[in-house]
Amino acid sequence: MKKPQPKHIVMAALFVACALVLVFTRHDPDDDLVEATTRPAQPSVAQAAPRGADAERGAAAAVPGTVAIAAIRARTERGDAGAHALFNTLMLAPPLPSAAPAQVDVPPLPNTPAMPFTYLGKQLANGHWEVYLARGDDTLIVHEQMVIDGTYKVDAIAPPSLTLVYLPQKLVQTLDIGSAD
Repeated sequence: MKKPQPKHIVMAALFVACALVLVFTRHDPDDDLVEATTRPAQPSVAQAAPRGADAERGAAAAVPGTVAIAAIRARTERGDAGAHALFNTLMLAPPLPSAAPAQVDVPPLPNTPAMPFTYLGKQLANGHWEVYLARGDDTLIVHEQMVIDGTYKVDAIAPPSLTLVYLPQKLVQTLDIGSAD
């Protein structure tokens, strides 16, 4: 038989102590009953002048001993729109300057022509990919770093995509060529 560990002995002693507290404490049936108490209405709510649709409730709020709920109003209606800070925070550090310039004239992107090539197939030859492309009625066999008619350069062939660079604008375009299988 195993020897009891000290932590098990301590836990058993605490369990017995809790059970004894529950047994020997006084429990009255009246302890579970809580009665409501009436509070006088707060002066800010009861003495406020009723507005608009709250006029009917305003008469009930003026009677002592009744509870009234103030109407919900927008901050702009209260007149203290900028006076209230959330959680009354205080910033000690000066505000950081804006990282973006005020006005930047960005030139519009040049119109990139549509990809003139259609994918026909690919083959792995001597450890390098060669891709078969169609342009109109012509069929092209392209390899990496090959320039096509001085307008497109084959940047990379890594299935499932072929990366081409449109040389006049140096824009990168990709063509889906399927997986390496």
